[in-house]
Amino acid sequence: MRLIDTSTLKLKEFSEDSVPPYAILSHTWGDDSDELTFRQVGNADIDNKKLGSIKLRGCCQQAQKDGLKYAWIDTCCIDKTNLVELSEAINSMYRWYGRAAVCYAYLSDVPDGDVPARQGSRFRSSRWFQRGWTLQELLAPKHMRFYNSAWRSIGTKGTLCSVLKTITHVPQQFLLSITSLRAASVAQRMSWAAQRQTKRAEDIAYCLLGIFNVTMPMIYGEGGEQAFFRLQEQIMKTTRDDSILAWGLSDESRKPSTNDEGQVSGVDILASSPSSFASSVEIVTRDHAPSLLYPLDVHGGSVRVHMPLFTTSGGEIYGLLNCGPGLNREQVVGIPLASVNNNEYIRPMGRPPVLQQITAAGSSPSELIHIRRDGQRDASALINQQYWIYDDDVFASVNLTLIDVEPHSCWDEQMNLISAICPDGGPSHRILLRFRHAEAKSRDFVMILDTAPVSNANPQFHVMICDRDTPLMELAEKHSQIPSTAWGKTSASNGTLHLQISLESVVEGLMSINPRPMVNPPTVTIDVSAELEKLHLVAVFTQLLRDRRQEKEKEVELHSRSVSRGTRWQLAKREREAVDHQIKQLKEKRSRLVVEETASRQELHILEQKQETIHERQGDIVQQLSHAFDRLAELQFFDDAEASNTLTQEIKKQGDAEVSKLFGDTAVEASMMHKYGTPLLAASIRGDASLVRQLLATSEVEIDRKDTKYGRTALGWASAKGHDTVVRLLLDTSKVDVNSTDNNGWSPLHSALHKNHHKVYRLLTEACAMMGHMLKLQGHTDAVSSVAFSDDSRLVVSGSPDEGQASGYER
Repeated sequence: MRLIDTSTLKLKEFSEDSVPPYAILSHTWGDDSDELTFRQVGNADIDNKKLGSIKLRGCCQQAQKDGLKYAWIDTCCIDKTNLVELSEAINSMYRWYGRAAVCYAYLSDVPDGDVPARQGSRFRSSRWFQRGWTLQELLAPKHMRFYNSAWRSIGTKGTLCSVLKTITHVPQQFLLSITSLRAASVAQRMSWAAQRQTKRAEDIAYCLLGIFNVTMPMIYGEGGEQAFFRLQEQIMKTTRDDSILAWGLSDESRKPSTNDEGQVSGVDILASSPSSFASSVEIVTRDHAPSLLYPLDVHGGSVRVHMPLFTTSGGEIYGLLNCGPGLNREQVVGIPLASVNNNEYIRPMGRPPVLQQITAAGSSPSELIHIRRDGQRDASALINQQYWIYDDDVFASVNLTLIDVEPHSCWDEQMNLISAICPDGGPSHRILLRFRHAEAKSRDFVMILDTAPVSNANPQFHVMICDRDTPLMELAEKHSQIPSTAWGKTSASNGTLHLQISLESVVEGLMSINPRPMVNPPTVTIDVSAELEKLHLVAVFTQLLRDRRQEKEKEVELHSRSVSRGTRWQLAKREREAVDHQIKQLKEKRSRLVVEETASRQELHILEQKQETIHERQGDIVQQLSHAFDRLAELQFFDDAEASNTLTQEIKKQGDAEVSKLFGDTAVEASMMHKYGTPLLAASIRGDASLVRQLLATSEVEIDRKDTKYGRTALGWASAKGHDTVVRLLLDTSKVDVNSTDNNGWSPLHSALHKNHHKVYRLLTEACAMMGHMLKLQGHTDAVSSVAFSDDSRLVVSGSPDEGQASGYER
């Protein structure tokens, strides 16, 4: 399978088992010159503004938006010059559309702004719904989106389902893939294609292969009728559904025919095109008939089928099929038959099928019969063929020349013969002939032949005139819209020639066309160009009325939206004005706060400077107090208990907590140490690092001597007071005992923990680690459960020493 890279727009081949997710495009082909071909895309010749390039770029851009890297477009991804590849692609097309991630239906003739739900919308009349190939492209994908000419989304198959059902006559369960297509009868599926057309006659059969899940080789040139016959033969090989014979139904099919004519000649038992199933849209299969057990096939030029036969009171024979209208299960389709031999029949010409009541038909048993395939080609049937012959010399005598015939295939120019049966398109009910006068700028004559047989009457014809630049094909397409008052005229005048035309029977089935000049112009001449212009103007006028109504609806809608928007605008304006007022108040408040903030910041700065000055002065005073205190200690002032107590009372009298903490207890303790201890103990209590250093330098110092009152060493007192410098000096001597305890059993570490001196604690633990000692909290291991440091290096102790033991150290 060949896909288009949506980003590079280059083609890439994939094997069937490695095809990545892809988007697929459904569209209608324009002129061949407007479409991009496989070779153009392969040669990167895509930079033009033609419709093919618009479809390619639009499809790839939308696929990229949907996150799909690849896309498939029939005009670009199939090498149609390779007949083998073309045949394989056509047989695979339905499967390719079915497994696409998403299908984009691009409707190039639907303008932007069109509303599909409205009656008369361009969506409902789009060519996309009239083409044969787009039927399978509608049914195969599960996810399908519709886009207009501007590549704007119209809706999905789901959101447009009711509109699609109205346009296509396909029930919703099949549109939405809720029910398999096989659940629909063959006749019903054929009816969906009845109004569709294809560029090539054979494609009307090939485009239905996927819908019936069959394959067959492509033989372009065999003709549409032959291709459709082959399609039906392939369908009969895969199904026992005899509704394939239920074609030709009409409004008159409710009752058997009473016409006794046409029993000898017949038509093919198989339909010649899907259009024959136009009235079979409600035909469904019956699932309880015994005939379903028997095959349905073509054998020896005949269709072999098991069916009950029903004979009317008038002697007409009908074969009862196992299908009927879905709304009336008491009826089945009866196809007309005429007996040729014992069990061989033909389908007689001129008799339509009927809807037969099952009760009226009785319980006739099924029997095997053969129905001829080529009954319409019997020699007797040729009598019903109709031809018209014209003589160039006779027309030249009135200065007329036949220049065109529509359908053109009905005209054998070498034989000067017009046939009612087109070689490549089946019967034509009306044939248009265009005659041109020798005088320049004169208007043309148009002769319209009615080829439908009329009982006991010759075929009718009509003579008109038209402008030279009016296409005959346009007349053929729109002649049915011309009012009935314009028909039935056998003469006309173009201002130069007054012409009368008549038909003369040569032999049965062959008429000659005879022109005759008239002296006076006919009373009435039908100008078909003027009639078409009237139709066009009426259509334009009608469309303008619709446009005006739509514009009125838009105006009303816009007025309603304008009123709603105006109300919202007023509300938004009031809210905005209120917000503006609040913003103004906030700005004023901000200005005041900025002024206050600036003044406060300046005042705060002045206060901080004053605080810093006072703090510095207080530091100086404390330093002077410390020097005075140390000097008093040196002068053995504290040996005098009465003088020491007097100084302590003075410190407390001043109410200075910081000075009391620094000197109050220390004065008492220092005096006590002079009385009960050594100079090293006194220096350790005061934190006099200089004196400690001097004392440690002497050899007579007793480093672990305890005071006589509390039993503490110099290390214990320095640890309790938090003098980390003194502790560091004492630890530097290897003789110090870090685990010595006082009278209450507290070690230096315990004293440091109790006073929360974390620096001392660190020094003690690090010194012990270096000396390999085990640091112990003797006597209080149950009171202190854990020791740790917080993120800000503060000491954290879980548990606390005994209150009674600790109270002795508060002084």
